Amino acid sequence: MLSRTSLKPLGVLGQCGVQRLPMLAPRTMSLLHTTAVARANNKQAVSGVVEEPPRPNFDPTIPGRMLRPWDKFRAYMTFYKEGMKELWANRRVYGDVKRRMRQGEPITRAEFQAWALYPGDRLRLVPFGVLAILAPELIFLIVLVAPGFCPSTCTTYKAAAKTAARRDALRQKLHLRALERMQDAGLSASDFATEAALAKAVQHGNSVFSLDRLTRTDLLLLYRFLGIGQFGWAQPTSWLRAGVRGRMDYVFTDDAMLLEEQLVGRLGLVELFRACQERGIPAADLPEYQLRQALYNWARLSQRQTGVAEMMPAVWSRLVLLNRSVKFGSGLSA
Repeated sequence: MLSRTSLKPLGVLGQCGVQRLPMLAPRTMSLLHTTAVARANNKQAVSGVVEEPPRPNFDPTIPGRMLRPWDKFRAYMTFYKEGMKELWANRRVYGDVKRRMRQGEPITRAEFQAWALYPGDRLRLVPFGVLAILAPELIFLIVLVAPGFCPSTCTTYKAAAKTAARRDALRQKLHLRALERMQDAGLSASDFATEAALAKAVQHGNSVFSLDRLTRTDLLLLYRFLGIGQFGWAQPTSWLRAGVRGRMDYVFTDDAMLLEEQLVGRLGLVELFRACQERGIPAADLPEYQLRQALYNWARLSQRQTGVAEMMPAVWSRLVLLNRSVKFGSGLSA
């Protein structure tokens, strides 16, 4: 077992002794929103990822498959109410985790996720809470049209799946642009197929593998593929570069925690969707066990890099290969 990861600051990873940490809030990352919807069995795959049945076609966020409309409405409202309570509790967690990170103290992935998601959730809490109180029947319509309106603790499986489908359609188009960009740079998909081929391509010193040398067009491509924001076209190049670097920093740290705490096979469906989307992994049309395997492959490839500065080859491999993974010399996926 690896030692607990500490951040000094975010993105600069250090190691400290393994330590059991008390939960800072009773529902920091509750069973309801992070693990209850996972249908993991006890059989472990060779890679360490839990083998699971295909994704259900019903919404596992709420109990029961054949609820009457009124009972389903009440179940969803209970889910949203508990989610807002969890978000309110996370405001205390956010401040405490931020202080401990500055001091270089170890944190868990659940605490890291609460810290990372709270600023955005805080902005969504007020309008979502007002709507839940004044016109709760409109929540379902709003969520259907704009799934991003919900805080992360109030995101249902169906909303996450809808968001993933919309983003995956965009990623398919960006994938084709990435292939054209690699062709212009003198590279092809075969240069990203194996670890050895990728290392050889990096040694040639191509500018696409250096974040500081990327053009604005390249940065916009990465910005949109990773789902960092919707208005990248209106931002200066320096902001785009900072946004891509921040996402790579976050993902590199999160990957270390996923592997260290062996969480890939235990993430809830909504959290699994979120993790895949943050890394540009297509999530809409793959069964759950393939999503977990893809996330595990990415985390292993990420942690083979020496730091955030070396993450660009891994990121470009996702754009070029899309729903495939880099393979190692043994023929196994990364």
